[in-house]
Amino acid sequence: MTVPANQRGSAGLLAVAAAAVVLAATLVALTWGSAVTARHRAARTADLAALAAAQAAADGRPDPCAAASRVAGASSATVASCMVLADGSVLVVVEVPLLAGGAFGGRLDAHVSPARGRARAGVP
Repeated sequence: MTVPANQRGSAGLLAVAAAAVVLAATLVALTWGSAVTARHRAARTADLAALAAAQAAADGRPDPCAAASRVAGASSATVASCMVLADGSVLVVVEVPLLAGGAFGGRLDAHVSPARGRARAGVP
């Protein structure tokens, strides 16, 4: 079978286009997976930080939010806000950075907001 001269090399272009589509889909899946993972880590860390702060408040420590900050720091998160409420419970909001920023050489770090988790804990 002979191939007309104007169609030579077209299979190579299709292969390059297919590879680009697969690469783009992989990057989207990795970024989405990173966002879901960061959201779960933020929720987990907020729960732990709120429990630590509530325990510190129940023990009568002067700054229960310091306990929340220690727990969040151990999980590579930061406390965005921490408030001791009137009923003695503690409301903690933590932020966890996305992991995908490193895959792009840190170029996305300034453009992607961190995942946030919020939890409230207190003495019943």
